[in-house]
Amino acid sequence: MGGRNTIRIMTAERCAMSNPYVKSLKSFDPKKDLLVNEKFRVEGGQSQPDTLSDLEAEEGEAGLSGDAGTEYCSFKTGGPILGGIRLIPDTTNRTILLAGNKNGEVYLLTPEGSALKPILKFKIPGSIIRTPAYADGIIYCTTRQGLVIAVNTGLKDAAENTKTIQPEVIWQENLPKGILTEPIATGKILIIASLDGLRAYEAYYESAAAKAIGKSLWVMPIDGTVSTPLLHSGVIYIGSEDKQLNAFEYGGSSISPVWRYKANAAIRAKPTVSKRGNYILASSIDGSVYCLPGTGEKLRWVFIARAPVYSSIVSEVVDNEEFFYFGADNGIFYCLNTFGKEVWRFKTNGKIRTEPLIHENGIFFGCEDNHLYCLNSKTGKPNFTFGTDGNINGSPIIVDNILYFGSTDSFIHGIHL
Repeated sequence: MGGRNTIRIMTAERCAMSNPYVKSLKSFDPKKDLLVNEKFRVEGGQSQPDTLSDLEAEEGEAGLSGDAGTEYCSFKTGGPILGGIRLIPDTTNRTILLAGNKNGEVYLLTPEGSALKPILKFKIPGSIIRTPAYADGIIYCTTRQGLVIAVNTGLKDAAENTKTIQPEVIWQENLPKGILTEPIATGKILIIASLDGLRAYEAYYESAAAKAIGKSLWVMPIDGTVSTPLLHSGVIYIGSEDKQLNAFEYGGSSISPVWRYKANAAIRAKPTVSKRGNYILASSIDGSVYCLPGTGEKLRWVFIARAPVYSSIVSEVVDNEEFFYFGADNGIFYCLNTFGKEVWRFKTNGKIRTEPLIHENGIFFGCEDNHLYCLNSKTGKPNFTFGTDGNINGSPIIVDNILYFGSTDSFIHGIHL
């Protein structure tokens, strides 16, 4: 894609499939319009959620144990957890989990027996609402208020018998506008999407004497950026409040526009590249899910969910067929095929804003009805649910057959699979 500097702009109006649910955007206020803890209201005529008896797992159906859905461990932090949990590499072969909370606290935890033990805790000013990034011993955090901060954990050079580590702030910057997205760390480059554009910083770090870390590499202005960027095969895909899905050619130290697609409403969820790499998918707040070829030249199909979609879409190949999974604010979790046709749906009792996780034949996602769900990815039938005292908006992870996730009840939960 080198040398292509002409931007192709495609509009949804050019597609024969119009969206009857499109409404004009009101003026954008990030303090009001991007809240994730809104109360869920069941619309008239919608069916009620499945009862607990309907949610009993069929043992072995998705590689689950007899203890599937039961608590393994939990750890209480000092504030609501809005982001996901990240597994970070460690030279001592320990399992180390990274999480941040709304009060600016950052934790590194390791499982010991049936408990999670903290090995590092520090606090930064501001609210951490997205999962921090980690690369080469450095934790990168962003806050709603616009702070970007790099903290050296010391894990890169930690000895096997090290029980405690001391965090060290090695670089920070306050951006002029807030950050509502996840930082992306490649090991050499840090990519940040704030409300006024896309930025890249030098992230390579050898020692305190090396001052290159934090050096600005490039800035790409984008109006009202609210989508976490996706970096795939040298291209950055990102959605924005001005209804655009943008594709930029990315070369580390430079960036250039490749194509742009005009949707019917703001794109606030991270775009997705299909498992087989053939398609780009993006969802908007008017309930539309768009599918384009990798070149972005012509819209392939639109699926209408009839409710805002903040959940990132994930794809999986099952029995040589590819499927797409996501949730919406109407409390419905969807499975679509590559033609944009609904295969199955599952009704919850809350808004679904979690990026789903696929593991074996199960698909896992959190919900604002305070439950973590595990469904059979082929049928959509429930295997189990796990209830908490708060909303679940961040993505879960699975380590050693234990699923970990955070909740606005301030706990990190671990449950058996």
